[in-house]
Amino acid sequence: MVEPISLTVLATSIVGFVFTTASTTVVQKATEATLEKIKTLANMVRERLKSNPQVVTELEKESDEDKDLETIRFYLESELRQNKDFREDVQRLYDEINQALENEGEGSNIMNVYGGKAYQQNQNKGKIYNADQITINEK
Repeated sequence: MVEPISLTVLATSIVGFVFTTASTTVVQKATEATLEKIKTLANMVRERLKSNPQVVTELEKESDEDKDLETIRFYLESELRQNKDFREDVQRLYDEINQALENEGEGSNIMNVYGGKAYQQNQNKGKIYNADQITINEK
């Protein structure tokens, strides 16, 4: 079953992209429409997690090095698992942002490492596969 891995990758990617400064260069080059989607995604996630004092404490830290991204990812993934509507909205918006960045030439190979485990996401207008290990035999 790929579903649990997909949610982990989604949560990891969102935390890495929305709540760190690593994406600053990409954001600076994004169009207004894409910037609005990024802001909407960030606000949507912040709104959902604002009742959790641990997450709020981490998000208020200025330096990425001081933030416990694993804590943020853990609670975001938990919310994604528990609320289907939220999960679908976040997934749709995240996919739209990735597609827009790819179309704008700012798409990238995203690699996030949490707890010694690396998650890689390539968004290049093709099929998206998320798994720990994967073998693809297409004809």
